[in-house]
Amino acid sequence: MENISTEQQHLRTTSSSQANLREKSEEKKEEQQQLWLKTISIHSYSQLSELKDHFCDNKEPVILIARITPIVTKNIEEAMKLINEVYSMATKKNYSVFRLGEERIILVPSNVRVKS
Repeated sequence: MENISTEQQHLRTTSSSQANLREKSEEKKEEQQQLWLKTISIHSYSQLSELKDHFCDNKEPVILIARITPIVTKNIEEAMKLINEVYSMATKKNYSVFRLGEERIILVPSNVRVKS
């Protein structure tokens, strides 16, 4: 009879441990930050502050897709200056910057995998 009660006690302990693990896993899911996707069209260098608002001041990770054609067609020097600033901001925040075709760039946090 002692073996049965020991086995039952072991099963209860195992069940309790599994329940605790499930609860902790659910708590971790709730604690995970939400990933945001934002888009913007850039028409001038003055929009850099808006980009910073979307990107740098956010505590939650953001995937930012920026349409750069409007600024490139108006002033290529301004466009290059803006893109360099964005690249600098991105690397400081451990983000990657990619070109999406001819018209867009995309900024992604390090926890996002990008496949081409």
